[in-house]
Amino acid sequence: MQLSDYRISMRYYRRKLVGSLHMATQKISVTLESSAIERARRAAGPRGLSSYVDAALEDKLERDERRRMFLAYLEELEADDPTPGPVKQRASRRAEKIRSAASS
Repeated sequence: MQLSDYRISMRYYRRKLVGSLHMATQKISVTLESSAIERARRAAGPRGLSSYVDAALEDKLERDERRRMFLAYLEELEADDPTPGPVKQRASRRAEKIRSAASS
């Protein structure tokens, strides 16, 4: 089992446990592209579209939080960096490229 498989299965079991405790839900309305909805319905299978979209949203929120933490870590490293002028400028440019890629 790969680490990513472990994370997925842990999320699944965490959701099953929370779901079995009757986690509060809220019905909302969103507008999505028709083709994305059909693909999601097929991918969701018997667990249903709501469950599939809920899992996808949870995954996206987790990724966004990890990205924010990573960017904060980079800022902290830069603030504490004792590296002199030109070297630090090159490193800052490279860090900005990384930030740009991570923010996409």
